[in-house]
Amino acid sequence: MGTLIAYSSRYGTSEKVAALLAERLSGDVRVQNIVEEPNVTWEMVDHVIVGSSIRMGTIQDEMKEWLTLHEAHLLEHPLALYLCAGTPTESERIRELEEAYRDTLREHAYFVEVVGSGYDFERMGFLDKAIVRMMAKQKESSLQLDDAKLNQLVEAAQTSERTRSENP
Repeated sequence: MGTLIAYSSRYGTSEKVAALLAERLSGDVRVQNIVEEPNVTWEMVDHVIVGSSIRMGTIQDEMKEWLTLHEAHLLEHPLALYLCAGTPTESERIRELEEAYRDTLREHAYFVEVVGSGYDFERMGFLDKAIVRMMAKQKESSLQLDDAKLNQLVEAAQTSERTRSENP
């Protein structure tokens, strides 16, 4: 198959990043929402990119379970990990990455970064809208992606694929 981009997304930001990465990556790429489709045919996967969103400081339970269930397979493949989180400081982003992804996965991955944030008010419930308005000072939908980090991920993924195909 090539590259699997496995993601979970509560309000669509991680989903948008997964789609954007799929457009930019060369070769065979499959984008999979692990909440809707948790099973993976690992024999068909050469490379994995995992992405999730942060809500209230943590990733979705379904992603936590999926990572635990598939950790052994993830450690057998070149791996990139991204988060979509609206935390303002670098120290908060590092903390969220550390809490979202286990040490074993972070140490194995060639890319571990927060790549941006977004708030889609049309997909949010009343309480979540109120929290975002208060905490993030956002009053309307927004999408703020770090294009440099996304490009870095794409370049690293393509280098990883070249290295693998040159040295089977």
